[in-house]
Amino acid sequence: MSRTATTYLGLNLKNPIIIGSSPLTASLDKLKRCEDGGAAAVVLKSIFEEQIEHDVATSLKQSEGYVPHVDSSDFLTESSRNFHLDTYLSLVEEAKEALSIPVVASINCRTEGAWLDYIERLAEVGADALELNYNILPSDFKKSSQTLEGEFLHLVGEARKRSKLPLSIKIGPQFTALANIVKQLDEVGVEGLVLFNRFYQPDVDIEKVATRASIMLSGAHDYTLALQWTALLSAYINLDICASTGIHSGKTLIKMLLSGAKAVQICSVVMQKGDKVIKEMLDNLIDWMDQHGYNDFVDFRGKLAHKRIEDPSQWERSQYMQSLNREF
Repeated sequence: MSRTATTYLGLNLKNPIIIGSSPLTASLDKLKRCEDGGAAAVVLKSIFEEQIEHDVATSLKQSEGYVPHVDSSDFLTESSRNFHLDTYLSLVEEAKEALSIPVVASINCRTEGAWLDYIERLAEVGADALELNYNILPSDFKKSSQTLEGEFLHLVGEARKRSKLPLSIKIGPQFTALANIVKQLDEVGVEGLVLFNRFYQPDVDIEKVATRASIMLSGAHDYTLALQWTALLSAYINLDICASTGIHSGKTLIKMLLSGAKAVQICSVVMQKGDKVIKEMLDNLIDWMDQHGYNDFVDFRGKLAHKRIEDPSQWERSQYMQSLNREF
């Protein structure tokens, strides 16, 4: 067995590097490049509930005057949904046939909608696991945090009931009591947690005086929030933590593993530097293990988790002035 081998969601991985849901995992050719580059698993580019419903509404609007009957409208709605789903299912099936590494399907959801019916079909075409992307945007003045988080936990519970596939949840940090939410996910039977998602955020074009898409790529210093929460949670829960966002080097990979991550997801750094960065990160990991006398991955994973260090309060302090003094 490889010295860098790990397990995540019950899956055996040859190393801890997973390519996260992104344009890098949107086609079979790109997925093959991920495997050839050394990735241990891939998360397919998400199928978006919001995009499907938008396309359904557009199709219906374009068909106004041609579909006078309710039955015709229902048919178009279902056909549009099935088109997107069948395309995605085909990618899952092709990826499973062509790749030797685990293939994780991904659904980006926002309501308890028709996407729940997709889960069983993803298992049928051979997906090794399922990742749910969920974003809580607390912009509704009438909804309390308890209501929003309750809706989220209910949705995850429904997804858990639909399939026996290993299930991971990719979330952002926008929870009033994140540790408590994670504990409840653990109790529901979720196998994995990805910390943290990098959600779309709009920007403004001041010349056109209009909104536009923002740059989504992470930077090399964006890893610290995921690092902190991985350390705070990893030793207290049963589910596996996969760290994500800002992992651009072998050094950051090692930090995440020391804090208790079972695996990491990378994307932006591969888009910027190419597949070669995967091998560079793994080489850095092996060199570091040799220098510190670690023969196996399990010898050091989680060594610096909150529960295991002499002064765990170090993971809880902000240390604002100390950080400023160190930087300047």
